[in-house]
Amino acid sequence: MKPFIRLFLGALMCTDWLSTAYAKDVVEAEFRACPTGTAIGDVPSCGKIWKLKSGKGSVDADGTLKISLKGLVLDDPSVGEFNGTPDGVGHVVGAVLCSGMVAAQTEWVVLAKNGDVKVKAKLKLPASCIAPTLVVREVWEGKVGGWLAAAGY
Repeated sequence: MKPFIRLFLGALMCTDWLSTAYAKDVVEAEFRACPTGTAIGDVPSCGKIWKLKSGKGSVDADGTLKISLKGLVLDDPSVGEFNGTPDGVGHVVGAVLCSGMVAAQTEWVVLAKNGDVKVKAKLKLPASCIAPTLVVREVWEGKVGGWLAAAGY
């Protein structure tokens, strides 16, 4: 499936979720790991396959972003002995996408060697956010890169 079609279908699936989110003034969702090769809007895919034991996140109307992930590690035999670890990804950022574009993101947060991370930050969000998506992006070689886990896509 082409990336645009995936994004469009993802936006359609979020319509019910979005209306509920505005009614409650909060977006809450479970996270999934990046399967590789799947961009979300303008955020590129992870470079390798990742897995996630569990993950949840929320963003409140006031911009408070909370993300809690457990066991975000590589699930890719091509990395050899580093499979089952974050392999050099020592930091991540949490981001909120609106209509597939990064609306706001956090400062770098430490990703533990077992793949656990907690993100809590107050972000300045736009007044309107269509198809909100929460993502955790890798920091690789000093730069924010592709997404490793996401909710709402």
